[in-house]
Amino acid sequence: MTMPPFPPEFPGDPARPARPSWPDRPPSPPAPPSQPGLPSWPGSPSSPSSSDEADPLGDRLLEHRIILANGRLDGTRAAELCGRLVTLDAAGEEPVRLHLWTPDGEIEAAFAVADTIGVISCPVHVLVAGQTGGPALAVLAAARRREMTPHATLRLTEPSAGFHGDATDVAAREEAHRRQVDAFYVRLAETTGRAVEEIREDARRDRLLTADEAVAYGLVEAVAARP
Repeated sequence: MTMPPFPPEFPGDPARPARPSWPDRPPSPPAPPSQPGLPSWPGSPSSPSSSDEADPLGDRLLEHRIILANGRLDGTRAAELCGRLVTLDAAGEEPVRLHLWTPDGEIEAAFAVADTIGVISCPVHVLVAGQTGGPALAVLAAARRREMTPHATLRLTEPSAGFHGDATDVAAREEAHRRQVDAFYVRLAETTGRAVEEIREDARRDRLLTADEAVAYGLVEAVAARP
């Protein structure tokens, strides 16, 4: 391609050389339309409603040092409970009241909450407000004070394990689970003053305890009375 000759000068500016005049180019493509914003979901950083904003009742209860633990106790729920316990421990030394209504859960999650209760400085008082059982009894046993509402029940049952994977992985996890179950029974025995084998046998029979029976068994200290 032969470039056109430079003109000797720009009009009105004899000291500056002129820029070359290039052949016509095709027009530039139009800019793409602006992309819409990424979608957000509840609890995500970009969502207008964060987890704290989505739980105003929980925040109000925290101001009174009360925590609600309802539903199945899994890893996510345990992490939330541990975070609230540590937050209240840092905020003061007054007792924390944990309302427990947890019919089932994972034993690893239950021990995470129970161990947190054991290491924080402020005492934790548990009130069982609905049917609670399985691994969640380890959380109950870790409390400084343990009470039940009159119509609540405790379900003494052996923590279950549901493992998937190859045979080697499942065998290793089953061995770890058996050790945790043994520690679970030891913790209940230390709380109730009963023999480990007695508690293990009752759990294998899936024993259900009323509030008065739970007091007699030693899992709770009292039935909560009306104020």
